[in-house]
Amino acid sequence: MSIKWARLVPGVTAMRGYQRSWLKGDVIAGITVAAYLVPQVMAYAVIAGLPAVVGLWGVLAPMALYFFLGTSRNLSVGPESTTALMTAAGVGALVGAAGGPERYAEVAALLAIAVGIVCAVGFFGRLGFLTRLLSRPVLVGYLIGIAVLMIVSQLSKVTQVDVESGQTWQEIISFIKVAGQAHIPTVILAVVVLSLLYLANWLTPKFPSTLMVLLLSAAAVGFFHLDRFGLEVIGEVPRGLPQPSIPSIGDLEIWSLLPYAVGIAIVGFSDNVLTARAFASGKDEVIDSNQELLALGTANLANGFFQGFPVSSSGSRTVLGDTAGARTQVHSLVVVALVIMVLLFAGPVLESFPDAALGALVIYAATQLIDIAEIKRIARFRKSELVITAATAASVVASGVLAGIGVAVTLSILDLIRRITRPYADVLGYTPGMAGMHSLEDYPEST
Repeated sequence: MSIKWARLVPGVTAMRGYQRSWLKGDVIAGITVAAYLVPQVMAYAVIAGLPAVVGLWGVLAPMALYFFLGTSRNLSVGPESTTALMTAAGVGALVGAAGGPERYAEVAALLAIAVGIVCAVGFFGRLGFLTRLLSRPVLVGYLIGIAVLMIVSQLSKVTQVDVESGQTWQEIISFIKVAGQAHIPTVILAVVVLSLLYLANWLTPKFPSTLMVLLLSAAAVGFFHLDRFGLEVIGEVPRGLPQPSIPSIGDLEIWSLLPYAVGIAIVGFSDNVLTARAFASGKDEVIDSNQELLALGTANLANGFFQGFPVSSSGSRTVLGDTAGARTQVHSLVVVALVIMVLLFAGPVLESFPDAALGALVIYAATQLIDIAEIKRIARFRKSELVITAATAASVVASGVLAGIGVAVTLSILDLIRRITRPYADVLGYTPGMAGMHSLEDYPEST
């Protein structure tokens, strides 16, 4: 294989040095990630406004393609909370122009294709360096804002009340007005599932307990016939694998997809690269940001042509796979095989998953996006960066996902300019009883 082609398919190159001793870790990691992934991606599809089974479809092509095109050995690609929420916002704004709710799935697929094209343009333009424009405080604040939006989006699902759509604050006010009409059995189930998820994470953080909790809730609904109390379940799940199709553009203005596609591409790509680099640290791995653009773009293009929606990568699944012993992207192929088996044989089980349990899972996942330790670190390091974090979170909650991205990028650039024009300077001295030199502001007694 020529050097040029080897660079385009780094996964194939990496497999040339594959060691048999790695297979056990990859298989165990694949099984572990699959157990966690099945209910999670179904919940993310629901966030995006699509049938839960579309989340499982969205795993197959992206993971298989990333095996060949990706530069990270650990990254778990597929449906993810942030891009799912951004998809809901984008498609919700576009379906009116595209012919109404019946066109929702097709517009979501078109948006995935548009994201893929944007990433491909970025790859050919070698724009991978742009990820450096998003500073860490901005990303932390952005995830906090996304977490709030995710929680608000599930309020109606875990209470069975109708919440008026609109800005986040409008939805919260609407929910408060009708909270007294909440369906008590649904609320109880959601609270129990949420409590079990936290308890399981505390007691067995390395065990994929998410699927166990969801299966337990489905078993409880079926065994005790809880549906007679009005609990809603997922319902009929299409059997088999997704069929390739070309989504119809219809009356949709093709350029109207661009703002949403660019926003999703920026956030998804930034998340991919930052997560991949975090797990490559100390492992002598090189993450090629431009190649990651190609991998993400191809994954989204393929998903759009297989009735999917925009995808990125999941930090939680990547952590889980790494902890379970993943050594290469072979573990993703194990996940793909297991998801195919679920789609072919586990339909009746998936159909009994309660909607309230999936809503509780989304709320649980949202709270995991809020990194308290990182917020404390930012506060200790520099107060101005804490202000940037808070401003980004507030802009996402107040203005929505797309406007929040614009504010986040603007704040990152302004913060960069501020640092360039006002470089940090300090006077250092030797402190009695301490090695090295330290700031006179921290240790006035230094010489």
